[in-house]
Amino acid sequence: MLQISEKLAWEPALDQQCSIRFGDFTLNRARGRLEDATGAERFLRPKSYRVLEVLAERCGQLVSKDDLVNEAWPNVFVSDDSLAHCISDIRRAFGPGAADLLRTVPKRGYALAVPGSDSQFPLPPITKLRDMRTGVVALALAVAAAGLSWALHDNERVVEPVAANSLVGQANAFLEARDWRRREDNEQARRLLETALATEPGNSDALASLGLTYWLEVKHLAWGGGRREMERALSLVERAVASGGSARSHRLLAEMRLLAPFPDKRSSVDALASARAAVAIDGDDPDNLAVLAQALALTGRSTEAVGMIEQALLLKQSPPDWYHQIAGLSYLLAGEPTQAAEQLGPLYGAGTFANARWWSGWLFAASLAHAGRTDEASRVVESALARRPERSASAVAQSLYGLSNEEDLRLVLDGLRLAGMRG
Repeated sequence: MLQISEKLAWEPALDQQCSIRFGDFTLNRARGRLEDATGAERFLRPKSYRVLEVLAERCGQLVSKDDLVNEAWPNVFVSDDSLAHCISDIRRAFGPGAADLLRTVPKRGYALAVPGSDSQFPLPPITKLRDMRTGVVALALAVAAAGLSWALHDNERVVEPVAANSLVGQANAFLEARDWRRREDNEQARRLLETALATEPGNSDALASLGLTYWLEVKHLAWGGGRREMERALSLVERAVASGGSARSHRLLAEMRLLAPFPDKRSSVDALASARAAVAIDGDDPDNLAVLAQALALTGRSTEAVGMIEQALLLKQSPPDWYHQIAGLSYLLAGEPTQAAEQLGPLYGAGTFANARWWSGWLFAASLAHAGRTDEASRVVESALARRPERSASAVAQSLYGLSNEEDLRLVLDGLRLAGMRG
């Protein structure tokens, strides 16, 4: 039996009962699972485990997509999406360090790159890749302005054509404002993104933005988005993440895994891991901090959430409404209802209980009640009863589907009962 040396801890053993160690992780082949430094299991689906096993066996080497598919799905035809889902699973299992541990080589495959190992496939640091990409794209845009069309190459890595990036930029201009209600803008963005992906199918920014257009259909109930749109949104954003997507891709995936209206599509564990990954990639972006605060608040970590959203509010010059909703939620669950009411109060108005804004209304009523302002809380509840289908506190619990911690949910519902809501 080949012994695993301390120097090359990632080297695969011939005995299938041995473990493969890489970074802070161990692939325990005897038990068929991935373990972190503490020995705790990091959940992987069977196919995702097999893909990681192949990468670990060839640690430090580029493994082509075809090789991975042939190893994980022998004699079976599968789409690229199946592999992309597995890569997304592995990245979530790795957590914040995924970007450095599992590298994507566009159009070629993937490599498990362990810091300090004698890698046979040298990869530049992830920050250098980002700097190179930024510089080349900036040059390409300057060329495009002069009326030229160029395909730029950086060794083995092909930089996205200017035309595709330009279309993505135009589409993102339609999608920048999260709170708008213009479905025609969403549809226009989708057309632009589909055109961009026809040119560059692996453009991770385009994949993430196209996923967002479907997610917005699900969020805005009047648009009629359902399970099909939810599945399409998740598939596209997971592909973006698997392709080495940006912090924005991780942030979108976290939001969808938190707030999907279908229970089988929600996962607080995956959401928190994705939100942490977004902050690990870009901790200076207040949007990443705000979504992490939301994930923390909805999974029973309200004290951490308060610190995170306060930091986001300081960094954002003009915080949007959704920042204040997350702040109100965090303060309420952390036992600070007065501060919660201050954050939620400005959001209360004619549209509070319409479409995606019912959360702020219920939270505002509960905050007022816990702060001792029961008369005001009662008026908010009365307004809700005239506009919302929920007629009891227990019915409200069903609509607050992202709030997974039972104790926190009970706190909100107790506030509504104090405000006079039955049930």
